[in-house]
Amino acid sequence: RFFGIGESMLETQLLDLIDNQTDPTLATYAKEGECSLRIASKRATEEEAEHAVDEMLEMVKERVGHYIYSCDDEELAQVVADRLMEQGLTLSSAESCTGGMFASTMTDIPGISQCFDRGLVTYSNQAKMDELGVKAETLEKYGAVSEETALEMVEGLRKASGSDICISVTGIAGPGGGSAEKPVGLIYIGFMYGDKKLCRKLSTGDDDRSWNRRYTLLSMLDMINRNI
Repeated sequence: RFFGIGESMLETQLLDLIDNQTDPTLATYAKEGECSLRIASKRATEEEAEHAVDEMLEMVKERVGHYIYSCDDEELAQVVADRLMEQGLTLSSAESCTGGMFASTMTDIPGISQCFDRGLVTYSNQAKMDELGVKAETLEKYGAVSEETALEMVEGLRKASGSDICISVTGIAGPGGGSAEKPVGLIYIGFMYGDKKLCRKLSTGDDDRSWNRRYTLLSMLDMINRNI
C-alpha cells in the first residue's frame, strides 16, 4: 500500500514490469488519497509462488519503496499506531480544518490509549489563542491558514500536553472560503518530535471538502510515520 504517489504515476514507474508480466502479475488499485498494488503468483507450489512474489516485491521496492507504508494490507493509521505502541511514544493533536478526524481515527484503534493523550479541535481563531497560545499578531499578520500559525499551534500543544509527538493542522477544506492568495486545498501541518519541528504545506488543487480532509488526515499520518 502506498501514500504520496498516484495510481497513474505508480503505473508509469512500473510500466515495463506490468507490460512484461506473465507470473507474477501486477495490478494497481486507486483508493481515496492513496493506492495499492497486488502482486499475485500461480506457481506449482505455494513455496515457489511466495518466492516469485518476494522477488517481484523487491523489484517494486527498488523503484517506489519510498512510498510504501505496508506490505501486509494494513491501514496507515494502524501502521502508525503499532509504531507508537512499540516505541512507547505519546501523541497529541490539534486540529482545525479536519475537525477531529485525526483524533477519531487514532482512537478507533484498540490499545491506543497507552499512546494517545489528547485531541483538541481549535476551529476558530479564538480557540487557537485560548487553547494553544497562538498569538493574535500571528493570526492578524499571516492568517489562520499559514505556516506560522500551524507551528504556533503545535508549539502550544507541546507545552500543554508534553507529548513526545505533537501534530497540528490548519487549512481550507472547501468548497468555499478560498482566495487567489490562499486557494481551497491549501493546508499546513505542524509537527514536533523531540527537537525536530517541521511544517508540511499541501496544495491539493481540489475543492472537494471530503477529499481534502481525507488527504490531509493521511498526510498527517504519513508525516508521523516517516519521522518515527
